[in-house]
Amino acid sequence: MRFRYVTPVLLGFCSVLACGSKDESTVDAAAGSANIKTGNGGGQISGPSGGLKTGSGGGAATGGPGDTFDPDAACATSAADGQPEPVDLYFMVDITGSMHCPVPDVAQCDVEPKMPFSMTTRWTVESAALRAFMDDPANAGLGVGIRFFPSNNNVCSAASYVQPTQEIALLPDAARALDAAIAQQEPGGNTPTVPSLDGAIQHARAWAKAHPTHRVAVVYSTDGYPMGCNANTIDAAAALAKASVAAQPSIPIYVLGVGPNLTDLNKIAVAGGTEKAFLIDTKADAAAELAAALASIRTTAVLGCTYTIPAPPAGQLLDPGKVNVTYTDAAGKVSKVLQDPANTACSMGSGWQYSADGSQINLCGALCDSIKANPGGKLQVLFGCATEVAPPK
Repeated sequence: MRFRYVTPVLLGFCSVLACGSKDESTVDAAAGSANIKTGNGGGQISGPSGGLKTGSGGGAATGGPGDTFDPDAACATSAADGQPEPVDLYFMVDITGSMHCPVPDVAQCDVEPKMPFSMTTRWTVESAALRAFMDDPANAGLGVGIRFFPSNNNVCSAASYVQPTQEIALLPDAARALDAAIAQQEPGGNTPTVPSLDGAIQHARAWAKAHPTHRVAVVYSTDGYPMGCNANTIDAAAALAKASVAAQPSIPIYVLGVGPNLTDLNKIAVAGGTEKAFLIDTKADAAAELAAALASIRTTAVLGCTYTIPAPPAGQLLDPGKVNVTYTDAAGKVSKVLQDPANTACSMGSGWQYSADGSQINLCGALCDSIKANPGGKLQVLFGCATEVAPPK
């Protein structure tokens, strides 16, 4: 199933019989030699004296009588949609006793209140938001799994949280099982932050190793600070998050805080590579804030910088030495992106590189940051013209 992304990538393949042989990319809107129009189905390159229409099945040159076809534009003879790497989110969700606290929270509520519980609690609001997320058509193609804490047994052992309540699987097919798992939960107990986060990271890393073409992240949701268990502190949880994002495979940690006075959760999010926690004000419209936070997590997780190269159409060959990249920002300005020089670490680069096995294109350094910060932009990868490489720094 194809996953829907904010920044589509169009990959063109060079026909064996129709490639141009010029040494430089000629798709440059600023120069006026060709204009680029992109869409989900392919791209169109056109000039004043002719045009080339391309799609996933190939392309054909067109032009009026007496027109001279631009040999530069002829480099790109076909196009196909590229596939950004699949994304999986593994949720570790708090069902401690304080999730019975009322919403809106008219008084400070840090521990499980006495019965009878309010008709609207942190758990009723969050569980509804989680089920809505699983059922949202916008999440089709997203991999999602879930686990809850505290555990019924060995509450303080990370091993108790490694196995999921519901394994990671693709939405929408997995939505029914995820909804059922959420509906079965009943809050109670203290907050084993460090053991539950440790278990979530262990499972996410094992899943990522078993699915090396996927990008995996943990979504850690809690309504309070650590309580109970030895060495169960915010700083210890932040250390786990830092190690998680630094390891290979890297597992970033998104943090969702449901309740008042949870600013220290930002330490875990920052250490886990996601800048800050999503903090929900339970004295305000918690339902709307939860929905917005989950949508933001989805968007930021999905905006990646690695794209899988599709197989070329029948009868065509992929020439890795004839690849060029352009980026169109939200205002429509087209910029040429150069390949990083050989032996440049991607984290230190500012262009693009092939993955080690040549099956993917990685956007590096400042370029990756720009793509994530500008979801309205479009990346286009064109095949056919000799690759332009940035000069060594």
